[in-house]
Amino acid sequence: MSSSRTAIPPHQHLTSLMYALPVRRLKEILSHVFPDETLGPVEELKTTQLSRLYSLTMSDDRKLMLSFAPSLSVHLLRHEAAILSSEAKLAYFVTESDQRLESQEPNLTEADQVPKHAGLSALIPKLLKHSPNNREMAYPYSIFELTTGVPLSTVAIYLSLPERRLIDKQIGLMARALASFISPSGGFGSVNRVLPVPFMKPAPTSTALETMGSMSWSDAFHGLLEGVLRDGEDKAVLLPYEVIRAHYKRLSYHLDSVLVPRLLVLDIGNDRNVMVERGLDEEGSLQPSAEGVRLAGLRSWSQGIFGDALLADCFDDPSEVCLEGWREGGEDIIEDEDNARVRMLLYRCFRAVVTIVTEYYRPQSDSSRRELEGRRKLTSALGEIEKLGTTVSDTPKRRRSVADDVGPKRQRPRLESMSISS
Repeated sequence: MSSSRTAIPPHQHLTSLMYALPVRRLKEILSHVFPDETLGPVEELKTTQLSRLYSLTMSDDRKLMLSFAPSLSVHLLRHEAAILSSEAKLAYFVTESDQRLESQEPNLTEADQVPKHAGLSALIPKLLKHSPNNREMAYPYSIFELTTGVPLSTVAIYLSLPERRLIDKQIGLMARALASFISPSGGFGSVNRVLPVPFMKPAPTSTALETMGSMSWSDAFHGLLEGVLRDGEDKAVLLPYEVIRAHYKRLSYHLDSVLVPRLLVLDIGNDRNVMVERGLDEEGSLQPSAEGVRLAGLRSWSQGIFGDALLADCFDDPSEVCLEGWREGGEDIIEDEDNARVRMLLYRCFRAVVTIVTEYYRPQSDSSRRELEGRRKLTSALGEIEKLGTTVSDTPKRRRSVADDVGPKRQRPRLESMSISS
């Protein structure tokens, strides 16, 4: 190991006298959101997420969730710097998009109607209030309607195999529903870079949506990759930095075949982030239910990105039922499938490096296990990339044009053929 790490309790950062909740100020803010209600009990939610979460109960028993920016004692990676704003922007964007779609549908012809997003709005918490700065409560914050469910990681052992398969399929459906949203500015990159601040009206002089984000997916992904590599270098984490950079430089032109910036969530398949709902007893153990288990959404929607949908972690050695859910969610939207495997290997390197470096920034009791798993995946991905030296041309291919799609096309490989074994 290149640097020492001391394990800290997983929830140590959640409660601190330095970051006491300003209840009086919170009551005043909520009085503007719900003029006829008052704030009741406030309870801190135990979570492994970076944001500090509180459950708020209003006088009419309405349940809300307050999300505070991470405390200053929490070490964040570069791509995590704006997680609170990213989550608020994503939730607001999806909700507003669906509302606009519903208002337009009566005026659309049957051919022009856009398919529903597979009930995605029901999985994303409704954003009620967001402050991107520290003017109101000393810290940026968001207020959502409280979502139901418990993390999949806490109840996975109680699920039967068919129930787990059902959740995996629903994750695939959710990933496909997210991918139906396209960057409104045409730019690639994190949601925080691409989308405007929620509830803020555009300037009166604005005639068109300002183009925000990167102009190409290769540039946007390079920013993500280089960011986590620099995070590792800052902590002197032992990694093959130059090897990874050399591989990216050699193969990055494959990312330029991704021309449509689609919405994805990096950790959409993480058991600690996936929320499920079923019959629960007082201890949180799953009980039999006639309706069965269902996906309730995600605990955090902060890792949103507009780019290649295959970057999401649910495509890292995906199960067949997850791919089945993805295919059932709509028509095929993966661009340049012939070279998708090359892109997925680069993504796999990125995710592995994130796993490794995160354990040095926020060590936990099981960090060694997580780090070793990340290193195993990184070694495997780099080994696969080395083999591409004799099978992938280093000369960039001509981009496909509309004319290329007019004539007969040979059968393209199905999505499941792109999965990369460990």
